[in-house]
Amino acid sequence: MRFNKSTVDMGSNSSKPETKVFTPETPIDFSATFLSQLETSPESDFSRAQYTEKYIQDRVASELSKLEKQTIKEFKNTTDKAILKDEGEAKLSVASVNEKIGKLTDLLKENASLAKIVTPANVQESRDAVIKCLKDNQGKSLNCWDEVEGFKQLVKEL
Repeated sequence: MRFNKSTVDMGSNSSKPETKVFTPETPIDFSATFLSQLETSPESDFSRAQYTEKYIQDRVASELSKLEKQTIKEFKNTTDKAILKDEGEAKLSVASVNEKIGKLTDLLKENASLAKIVTPANVQESRDAVIKCLKDNQGKSLNCWDEVEGFKQLVKEL
């Protein structure tokens, strides 16, 4: 096997290519066509890495596209089922669909209100006292120790 190595001699203005020959301890036999193919191959490690990256990006994009289509289909089916829940109706009128949409809207608002946490007045007052103390004593948060401990105690009691 032959490898070209460029070396720069100290004090020399030009670099001279130097050929080094490495002889392996075990015999290695490659066919001439294989060696020729390797020498004429335009691919480098960098270009192979770019091809691999492009392949991965294309696969991810196609999978995301499939998931997006599936999600849209499921959402459409769910909304259609919610609106067309009553199978006894042969025809839908605008008024009945609007009524069902109104019911669904009310249900969503009710669910949103259930998610809100109502805090007791004494906890809210203690929280406001901690905030006020921290604002009044910027950089001296230890001055608010009593307020913070009171707030912690009230929260534990909830």
